[in-house]
Order: sequence, then C-alpha cells, then structure tokens
Amino acid sequence: MRRFLAFSMVLFLLFAFAGAEAYDPAPQWEMLYTQLNPYGIEARSIEKSYAFDLPEGRRALSLCLTLDGDLRFGRYTQLVGTALLDAVTGEALDPETVFPDMEALQSFVNDYMEQNVQDTLNTYLDTADLLPVPLDAVCFDESGITFHYPADRYAYFSGHAGALQLDWYELEGLTHAEAPAWQFPDLLGQDIQDLLQQYGSLTDPDLLAGGEIYEFEAPALRGIQAITDGAGMTAALRTDRFDLHGVRPGMSRLQAEELLGPPETAVVLDSAAAVSLRVREGTAASYSEYCLYYDEEDLLYMVQTPSL
Repeated sequence: MRRFLAFSMVLFLLFAFAGAEAYDPAPQWEMLYTQLNPYGIEARSIEKSYAFDLPEGRRALSLCLTLDGDLRFGRYTQLVGTALLDAVTGEALDPETVFPDMEALQSFVNDYMEQNVQDTLNTYLDTADLLPVPLDAVCFDESGITFHYPADRYAYFSGHAGALQLDWYELEGLTHAEAPAWQFPDLLGQDIQDLLQQYGSLTDPDLLAGGEIYEFEAPALRGIQAITDGAGMTAALRTDRFDLHGVRPGMSRLQAEELLGPPETAVVLDSAAAVSLRVREGTAASYSEYCLYYDEEDLLYMVQTPSL
C-alpha cells in the first residue's frame, strides 16, 4: 500500500448543489497517484482541489496532485497530475468546457510567457523549451489558473517543475469560469523562514530599511514581494499583478481614482525616497488598506498592503 509522508496539504473547497450530493474525488486522487508513481516509490504528496462555477448552473472541480522525491531513475524530480471534473457527478470535463477557444488560449499564454515572464527568469535557467506553454496539466484555484510544465522542459533551481500562473483577470474573456474577487495571499504576520520553506525563494533578498524584501519561487506567488520587519515577520506585501475593484496595472491615476475615489494621502517620491523604498520615482497614494504606486507618468504599476 502506498504511503504518504507526514507533510500533506489538503485544500478542499468543494460545495454541493442544493438537493445533490457532492462527488467524492477519492478514486480520482488514487488514479492520479498511480499514474504519476506506478511503482509506489515513497514521495511527498500535496493535494489541492478547488470548485468553481461554470455557465448553465454547472460546477467544476479541479484536482492537482504534486509528488516530489526520487521518482526518476532514483533521482529527485517533481511530477504534477491534474483532473477536471463535474463537481456533482464526477464526470471528466474537456478543457473546452472551461476554455471556449483553445487556439486563442494557446496563443495568449505563449505571448504572455514570451513578453512577461521569459526575460525575468534567472539567466542560468534553460529557457529554450518554454514554448509552447503546455495545456495538458492545468490547475485552478482561488488565485488563478496554473499551467504546469514537465520538469524536464522547465524547472527551477530547487528542482521543482516550472509553471506559468495567471491571475483570473489576466485570462478575462478566455474562460467560462466565474472568477473570485482578487485578493492578496494570506502571508502577513508569518515567519519568513516558514514561508521560504513552503514556497521557496526566487532570488536573494533585497535590503530595506528595518527589514528585507523576498520573492517566492512558487508559481502562485509570482510577482508577490514580502517585506519583513526587524524580527523576520512579514509586515507588508507588494505585487505588480492585481485587480483591485477593477483597478489594474497600467491604469492612469485619473482612471484609478474614478473607481476608488481620491486617496487619503498622496506622497511624491523623489529619487532618494524611491531608492529607500525600492520603488520607482513617482507618487504613493494611500487608502485605508492599500497603497498604490504610480510612476512619473502617473501610471499605476504596483499595490502594497497594508497602506503606508
């Protein structure tokens, strides 16, 4: 009988329709495990599931199983298996159930990878096989949609398989799924070393007055910066990917304030202040919970929580 190591994180967000019993995905988990690890090699297992609404009253269930260990000829590797099911019946759903135009999706994610991600990767990583972005291992969760690569095509320095994660708003018009409201991940007030152990580190931390700035390897946290206090706890989060009540990167300050109203305070950041905060010269506009950063042309490029 296969064994799971002690570390296993289960995020089960399945809700039943009124008058119908929810589908039990246990057989699907077992099938995914067997497909990824047919010889039953001991491996760390992470199971994630997420249910979301589709048109015509349907509800989908996304399963994502990650295994890592000495799974390939006795060498470390990471494998990801996925399934997309009807959340009530357990029937397998075709990708077209969620993505109405697979060709348009493929074109979009290829362009996105090439224009927004490829040049930001560490120069020591082999990026020759990034395109086309694979569409056969897709996971859905509350933060967005993740396209997983085989580890032999794209992997991080940790050995973890690479992936392209897009927030729901970034795929607007390309999916039938009803997207949840955007929000920061729940990382505030946590020990940075615990977070690094869970999510990995993308680069060496940058120094900031009284603390440090960290970026994570985990695809779901792409673009997130965690700012620590003097005790190594996360005191603030920043990101350049967000949909804050319709306010998105690249909007003008005028457009953003039409949606959010005027800020409580607005501080001009000169060169010295920008260097100190590790941001661009421009303006920091503070609301009750967030601080929006605009460049010198008054274009929005980053949001931070909590506010300054």
